[in-house]
Amino acid sequence: MNTLVDPLSYRKQSDAVRSRFEAMKQRPVVLSVRNLHKTFPTPGGSVTALKDVSFDVYRREFMCVIGPSGCGKSTLIRILAGLEDSSSGQVLLDGNPVSGPGPDRGMVFQSYTLFPWLTVKQNVMFGPRMAGQKGAAVEGEARQWIDLVGLSRFENSYPHQLSGGMKQRVAIARALANRPRILLMDEPFGALDAQTRCQMQSYLLQIWKNLDITILFITHDLDEAAYLSDRILVLKANPGEVDEIIEVPVPRPRTPAQFVSPEFIATKYRIDHLIHPETAAETDSIPFPRMTVAGDDVE
Repeated sequence: MNTLVDPLSYRKQSDAVRSRFEAMKQRPVVLSVRNLHKTFPTPGGSVTALKDVSFDVYRREFMCVIGPSGCGKSTLIRILAGLEDSSSGQVLLDGNPVSGPGPDRGMVFQSYTLFPWLTVKQNVMFGPRMAGQKGAAVEGEARQWIDLVGLSRFENSYPHQLSGGMKQRVAIARALANRPRILLMDEPFGALDAQTRCQMQSYLLQIWKNLDITILFITHDLDEAAYLSDRILVLKANPGEVDEIIEVPVPRPRTPAQFVSPEFIATKYRIDHLIHPETAAETDSIPFPRMTVAGDDVE
């Protein structure tokens, strides 16, 4: 079998990568999820979205969550953010139960959620002001976050005057302005074009490198998961439960050149092997009547 696509070859880590993971697991656990279960009532009976999900996220770790459609990724992150209640189980942030939204968790959504009537600076200042901070210090700190995401020239612009990538950079700055313990991101680059998406991934890695922040990132993109994360949490679908937690053997710092490295390709193959097993691919066909002239085959 070709070692570049060997489904187990992602486990072959260099000494440097192995040491990085050993050091990471010596850090404090920021987020702990234990036996998380979520069901939704429907006219036909209850549907289980998440089943017995358990994992830990360490301080300053970058963890991606990926899985097939319907595996409960967005439900999971909404529960972690306190925007939705679980049916059972526990979410602990620094050992304290999560019981609702809070400034200790920053949230960035896929859709652009900036306040359209506020400028960039006012959007970033919103959280600290809601927390009771006042005066010039709030404005000065907002400028620091805006500068961090490279938008100092646009601090007085309104969201409709910004591109999609710029809006998401403001959303990241707004989330970080509350100095959260963990940044939760629900497919934040999913609506961007490919070039802007690559730029945003680079921005995010630079921000993460320079701040004391832990990131949990939902994505459906295999390349994105392998490029960004330290570990990848793979969920099964129907119901969503933990399939595997992959330690990404791609060395840091990450560069686009690594997209063709054996470690990157093997990791990507492993994710695809879990999400799209061969047995499922064999039965995944849609009954459809033939609507072309006989002999007009394309494959």
